[in-house]
Amino acid sequence: MAARYIEIKQSIQEDILSHRYRVGEKIPSERELAALYGVTRVTLQKAMNVLEQEGFIERIHGKGMFVTNVIEDNVYLLNNGTGDSILGFSRELAQQAKISSQLISHNLIPAPQTIAGQLEIPANQPVHFIRRVRLIDDVPVLVEDSWINCEVIPTIPVNVLEQGSLYQYIEEVTGKKIKFYNSVIEGDLFNQELAALLSISEGLPMLKVSGVTKLEDGKAFNFSCSYNRADMFKIKNSWVGK
Repeated sequence: MAARYIEIKQSIQEDILSHRYRVGEKIPSERELAALYGVTRVTLQKAMNVLEQEGFIERIHGKGMFVTNVIEDNVYLLNNGTGDSILGFSRELAQQAKISSQLISHNLIPAPQTIAGQLEIPANQPVHFIRRVRLIDDVPVLVEDSWINCEVIPTIPVNVLEQGSLYQYIEEVTGKKIKFYNSVIEGDLFNQELAALLSISEGLPMLKVSGVTKLEDGKAFNFSCSYNRADMFKIKNSWVGK
């Protein structure tokens, strides 16, 4: 079950996406929202901090919190995991759109040297190699390659890869939270193979995100590379001075 502040964040996010709170509109204060949801100010502040980091709201000193226009661009934020558990693509965007997957391949392979280094395991130790096309509202938007340590997750059902949330399944199987994610984002162009999977033209711009995901005990279990359509995603960095 998600932490309470994540549930509150998702509820307010849905209110923004459904235009209950409109772009530019001031939303209720933290005190009012805390009373509305029956939580402490600390819990409510954690929810609002995530919404601010994700670009849904902005705080103006002395005036309050306002809905931003980030959602008007018809694009989605990359690398947006925050909170006690990394949500993964399926759960992160589920509040905004219909998320689905097309499984291209799933094989057990010996870990190549570079992958083994990322996962902190010996070379040639078995890993799952998974390639999926991810879709938003039935539109292919990215290709995702994952190498998952078989020692952590021995088996992964096909229906999870096609219909469910891989990270939710992993948390349920291990009984641990997925806690840490470090990534690098690079600009590149789609080659013929990747473009064909997304039904787009070769040479169009992409945002390539590669990163390692770890459990709360610090054990690396997934190294992934996602090749994202640059016309469908953007990157947002926020910094709030103190």
